[in-house]
This record gives sequence, structure tokens and C-alpha cells, in this order.
Amino acid sequence: MTDNFEKYKEFITLYGSLPVDNEKSNLDKYYVIELMRRGKDNPDMPAANYHFKNYYIYSLKDLDKYEQEIKDICKLLRLRAYCSVNYKLMSQVALDTLAESARRIANHDYKKFYSVFDSASGKFVDKGNHLWVVDVDNVGENFPIGILKAYINNMESGYDENVICTLPTKSGIHLITHPFNLQKFNEGFNKALATVEIKKNHLTLLYENL
Repeated sequence: MTDNFEKYKEFITLYGSLPVDNEKSNLDKYYVIELMRRGKDNPDMPAANYHFKNYYIYSLKDLDKYEQEIKDICKLLRLRAYCSVNYKLMSQVALDTLAESARRIANHDYKKFYSVFDSASGKFVDKGNHLWVVDVDNVGENFPIGILKAYINNMESGYDENVICTLPTKSGIHLITHPFNLQKFNEGFNKALATVEIKKNHLTLLYENL
């Protein structure tokens, strides 16, 4: 089981600056929690991944409100809960949704029209506060995570430290980082140490009980 709720609360409080309660929020900045069934977790079901539901988190109160519900649904339906590391701005996502809706209507494209908002929300990144997910798999007991963090922190980025937080996953870890010099990283990282993938606008694992 992986339960990153407490670490995620700390992350969105310190880095995302979300309020404790919605009453103190202008309801513009939010994070997304996505419930998904992974084909590899359910070999007796169709192999394709299946998106089940999204939650939109505007405050810590929202996260506390939905935490047990998310855990119960994940356990019952064998789902994973993923969460965004980049906050969204409803004011801009709403405009992007309107523009994409108009484009689809002009092209007579009404397939899965209900998904336009979710798609616009997923694509949105505030370029001034863009974070990456460094996905590290096949982590053994002797994996030098401290060395990897130090290596990433030494990459050119404009920040004193690039690694913001570390979250365990079902098969390894996710490092949440500021963008850094990816070319230099790829040239110098010893790929024999672990399987590392840099994801520039991605979700991280919040909860699974599989």
C-alpha cells in the first residue's frame, strides 16, 4: 500500500499555498486528483487504463473531506489515486475550455464533448511555477537516492535546490523538482543505477492499496 496523503497535504500547503478553508480562497487555484484503474493491476479485466473520476482540490479542507472517500473507492474498485504536482488556475482553464469547445463545434466534433474541461485542466501549466516529476523505478535497498538527489540539485536551473519533495510509489519513487538542465542530466547520469524518466507535466501517486 502507498499512502501519500500527509506528504501531499504538506506539499500543497508549503508550495501550492492553498488555504485551509474554501471561504478564504478565491476558488481560482486548484489541484486535481484523478482516480484510475491500471490494466496491469487488474489482469482479469481489459488491459487498457480506465479513467474513473476527478476531484478538484481548492483547499486543505477539500482534501480532508474527500480523503476517506477516495481511499474507500480505490480499495473497492482496485483503483489508484493520482494527484497533480502543478496547480491549475480556473480563470485560465475556463478560457481554454471555452476556446476548445468553440473549435470543436466549428469542426462538428462532438465526441466525448464532456471531457473538454478535464482535458484543458490537465494541459494547463503556469510556466512561472512549472514542476517536473522524476519517476524512478526498480529501486532496490542499495539504491543511492541521496546521490541522485544531490546530482539533480547540482543541475543548472536557477534555483538553489531542485528537489522539492520525495514520494514513494508502488514500484519506486517520484521526485518532485524544479525544471533543470535535462541535456546535462542525460549526459552524466549512470543509467545502470535505475530506470529514470523525466515527466514535465505529470501526476504523482497519492494512494493505492493493491
